[in-house]
Amino acid sequence: MTVPSRSLEPVALGGASEQTLVPPPAQETLGTGREFTPRALATGCLIGAVLTVSNLYMGLKTGLWESGSIMSAVLGFSGLAALGRRWGGAPGPLETNLSQSTSSATGAVPAAAGLLGTVPALALMGVTVPAWSLVAWGASLGLLGVMASHLLRRRLLVDEALPFPTGAATAEVITAMHREGAMRQPGRAKALMGAGLCSMALTWARDALKWVPDVTAFPGRLAGLPAATFTWGFGWMPLALGVGILAGLPMGLSMLLGAVLAFGVLAPPLVSSGVVAESGGYEALSIWLVWPGVGLMVGGALVSLASQARSLFRVVKDLRALGSGDVRSLRWLLVAALGACGVVLALGVGVFGLSLLQALVMLALVVPLCAVCARGAGQVDVAPVGSMGQAAQIASGTFFPGPSAVNVAAGGVVAGAVAHTGVGLWSLKAGHLLGAAPQRQLLAQLLGVLVGSVVAVPAYLLLVQTHGLASKALAAPSAQPIRVVAELFTRGGSGLPPYALLAAGIGFGLGVVLALAARGRLERFLPSPVAMGIGFILPAFVAVTIALGGLLAAVARRVRPQWTEQYLPAVGAGTITGESLMGLAIAALTWFGVLGH
Repeated sequence: MTVPSRSLEPVALGGASEQTLVPPPAQETLGTGREFTPRALATGCLIGAVLTVSNLYMGLKTGLWESGSIMSAVLGFSGLAALGRRWGGAPGPLETNLSQSTSSATGAVPAAAGLLGTVPALALMGVTVPAWSLVAWGASLGLLGVMASHLLRRRLLVDEALPFPTGAATAEVITAMHREGAMRQPGRAKALMGAGLCSMALTWARDALKWVPDVTAFPGRLAGLPAATFTWGFGWMPLALGVGILAGLPMGLSMLLGAVLAFGVLAPPLVSSGVVAESGGYEALSIWLVWPGVGLMVGGALVSLASQARSLFRVVKDLRALGSGDVRSLRWLLVAALGACGVVLALGVGVFGLSLLQALVMLALVVPLCAVCARGAGQVDVAPVGSMGQAAQIASGTFFPGPSAVNVAAGGVVAGAVAHTGVGLWSLKAGHLLGAAPQRQLLAQLLGVLVGSVVAVPAYLLLVQTHGLASKALAAPSAQPIRVVAELFTRGGSGLPPYALLAAGIGFGLGVVLALAARGRLERFLPSPVAMGIGFILPAFVAVTIALGGLLAAVARRVRPQWTEQYLPAVGAGTITGESLMGLAIAALTWFGVLGH
């Protein structure tokens, strides 16, 4: 799946975006000015490092992450304009586009490396992966995803001219910024930075100074117990408010509905009947509730995958087209791809325990499934990364039965490469409309992948060592469906919590029904099964706060529509980035002993 810039998508699952296709930039802006400059690369890497931390922190907390193309363009323009006062003059559109290409490629690394799904799922199974191998794994799979996007570029962007709405919107924003100069667009950057500073201050007051509680519990009782027993309350989480602002009210209400069913309807009788111990808290409840939640998500994701069936028939033509155009002038690309495949094979067999044949089959699936994902990104602005990863898990479990951890790693091969394909093609679409050189964008994206791998892995290890996984602080909701699918292939129904398999089946059926019904006129009235499933896994106070953010955004759009369109996305992104950066800083200070746990 991943992620349109102006809406968020469930990591490794698949979601929906509603983007308005914008007209292409004016012809006078195309293909002019400097492009591949040191300051563009440096700005892109710096913004990308921030986006990497933000996506990592947000993904582990909420199961969502952001491509960041549009906000990277806004911040890149502002940064390059500031540098231009002393170094090299004002930036051009191509320079800004190269900066956003670098930063969006950098920010996608947490998903490509499996740090939001595959690696936490393995950790929950008791499998520890060395840090050096995670860096190499993420870099290699990211490189494969970037290369796949370039192999498919001519077919999808030039020959078929698919819309890729996020990429078109990014090109339009870049054109508008350079047309209007410094008169208007820095306001977005100021809104982002102001929201970020406020978010950082609140996070410091909450986690370091302990002046603000984590949660303000709701009054009342459920099954004779305080509502706080079932995690009901308001979370003082600027990140969750920002997620709600960007995701919108429908997504927030879908999560809240899932939380109501999970922690309001199912959890109280589970505790009162003794199926779940009262003293176990959220961690004990989540062990049972994850099953119906994952059922909902998998049911919705499989319907989404089935909707991509038409793309499967076009993949053959896409693959036949790979031998023409750009590829012939970039033979080194294929050499680099073979090198990345060699690294994935070595790590897959030597570290993750895949058989050689199994690893080869998973690599063989990468390009076809990347092509399916690319068509989703191009046609409807949704890249179903999670569905592709789950399809690979099913294939691996069917033809290569074995330990659960091996099944998880097998799916991670495909999901990791696919994560970068949609993001890469959104950037390439923007560059295509602006007249950018695809070879230069390729080099910028490859640099971004390498930088992101170096930044993401230490940040992940620091957060996990400080907060732990499957906790209130880091629920890691994207890891749960990956783990559940692997365990079902390995264990069947044995060893599961009481009634969990039945609950998963009911959730699966409900997810299928909702996803099918949403394909008609009822779409705007029905909840998202994927978002509902996440509501089963997150603490209820997180869903409440996300829904509140969506409500605030909806009210703002009605009261101040012009201001909202211009600044609200920046405010949402700023609150997410601020808490992410401060959360990582607090984790580092805690790890070094400056702050207590």
